[in-house]
Amino acid sequence: MTSPAKSAAGAPRTRRSPQAPGARVRDLERRLAEALAREAEAREQQTATSEVLAVINRSTFALEPVLETLLEKAVRLCAASRGSVYRFDGERLRHAVSYNVSPETTEFFDRNPIAPGRYSVAARAALEHQTQHIPDILADPDYTFGVYQVEPIRTALAVPMMKGDDLVGAFTIWKLEVEPFTERQIELVTTFAHQAVIAIENVRLITELQARNADLGQALDRQTATSEILRVISGSRTDLQPVFDAIVRSAVRLCGASHGGVYQFDGELVHSVAHDGYAPDQLRDWRAMWPKPVTAPHIVCRVISTRGPIRIRDFEAAPDAVLYPEVAASMRARSARSVLAVPMFRQDEVIGGISIAHHDVDGFSDTHVELLETFAAQAVIAIENARLFREIEQKTRELEAASRHKSEFLASMSHELRTPLNAILGFSEILAQGMFGAVNDKQAEYLRDILESGQHLLSLINDILDLSKIEAGRMELEVSEFDLPQAISNGLTLVRERALRRGIDLRHAVDDRLGAIRADERKVKQILLNLLSNAIKFTPEGGRVEVRAAAAGDAVEVSVTDTGVGIAPEDQQAVFEEFRQVGAAERKAEGTGLGLALSRKFVELHGGRIWVESEPGRGATFTFTLPREPRPIEGAPATDAR
Repeated sequence: MTSPAKSAAGAPRTRRSPQAPGARVRDLERRLAEALAREAEAREQQTATSEVLAVINRSTFALEPVLETLLEKAVRLCAASRGSVYRFDGERLRHAVSYNVSPETTEFFDRNPIAPGRYSVAARAALEHQTQHIPDILADPDYTFGVYQVEPIRTALAVPMMKGDDLVGAFTIWKLEVEPFTERQIELVTTFAHQAVIAIENVRLITELQARNADLGQALDRQTATSEILRVISGSRTDLQPVFDAIVRSAVRLCGASHGGVYQFDGELVHSVAHDGYAPDQLRDWRAMWPKPVTAPHIVCRVISTRGPIRIRDFEAAPDAVLYPEVAASMRARSARSVLAVPMFRQDEVIGGISIAHHDVDGFSDTHVELLETFAAQAVIAIENARLFREIEQKTRELEAASRHKSEFLASMSHELRTPLNAILGFSEILAQGMFGAVNDKQAEYLRDILESGQHLLSLINDILDLSKIEAGRMELEVSEFDLPQAISNGLTLVRERALRRGIDLRHAVDDRLGAIRADERKVKQILLNLLSNAIKFTPEGGRVEVRAAAAGDAVEVSVTDTGVGIAPEDQQAVFEEFRQVGAAERKAEGTGLGLALSRKFVELHGGRIWVESEPGRGATFTFTLPREPRPIEGAPATDAR
């Protein structure tokens, strides 16, 4: 059983009255022929469009081949006889290309640009910005354009070429007989007109892009030259000659100059310091004329005196040329006609100038003035860098001498202080032991205070001596192999009694597999003791101090964590500075502030590093690393205790 036939919308088709078989066949043949004709037309239009697009792709910079192809396809596909494309210049339509017209018609179009109006089909399209179709121009009283006097035009079609609301041109085709264009043909010509606009816009954009690329190329050349000069500046801290040479070479090359020079002014005389574009004999003669007083008749002396650029467009015709006889002679010798010179400013002071010459009249533009001023600024940077670097070198030498004197003074004073201090400590111990008779309780208490204070002072003096040795480069690493876990345990033993007195929980988490390392055992123990002592010193009663140690590749990592007052972020680098104590601890902690400074220097002598992590009120963690085999920093002596 078959269901009733349905239309495309799904509704049942209404049955038609029976037709004779011959009529149905003829109807089918007719519809088939129409479908085939439409398909052939669509295929032909598609082929034409593809060909047009291919021409557009091939003719990136040439507009005429694209317009000619569009016009030829439009005329052929619309069964027209002739065609023309016009470009609008803001006032009139001007003939661009034509197809299948006589030379006389082409000449007529070229001589008669079309203003917007009613007198021709293209004029109407330009006036109304709408497609214009005239079935018979002889029957149109407003059509007065004289082209029909050279071409027997009867039916005309014009489509305005629009870019948004702006008129770009007009696309026209016509027939020699009265035969109006169909809607489909008008649509096709409209499509070709749109493609013409796209082609025109593409060429415009590409032309602009080429100009922009040329500008960018010049800008890139300038940027490259600037970067090269900055590179030379950075590599020539005190030697200015490579900088001046690079500047004058770049100035001559980028400005298309024939030759140029860089000059320095020392306040009295102008010195010639760099040149480019001179033959050896010319350069020898030129150098013999310098230095000159700033009042000399030379263009560079003039820009230094006037504090502004000078550009002479034609040196032979310029009235001012007589003011610079030496420059005139040099210009004639090199067949140069125009010259440009700019001063070099250090703040408000003129310290020199740059000049370049060109073979052509008016060879330098405003852009060249700006570029030369940029090079002048770079020359000033180089001069200032050299001056500042020399000052820094001098200051550095002075500071190094002062630091050396300080270290020598501290070492000398420490030695002088340690001799009587050792005597005080020795006699105090003898008295405390009762070797010269019994002492009462009060005397014993005072003797203990003397011993503790003396030992503390001796420790400070030893720290100062160690610091002096390090700064003088005389501190040696006495490398030996020792057990690191045992060294950490010994350090904890030394501070345990102090921690117990303050109720501080002393913990450790040390990987026993760390085993032995090769380092200066005494200095490692001193690092541990300094960190543990600081942790206990700045941890309130009832707090906690913990030591951790573990392997870290080919190094070991040791950390000391406390629950003390913490360190503000801005103070975390300062704690490693000599004689520095920071924050609230600065007001109440005893000591010179050398413990952490020495610890950092000892760690760095081994080739390790030390740092702190902390937040105020939440304690601090000091961590240091040591290589299992020492890697002393350059210049640090080391001895092997084996």
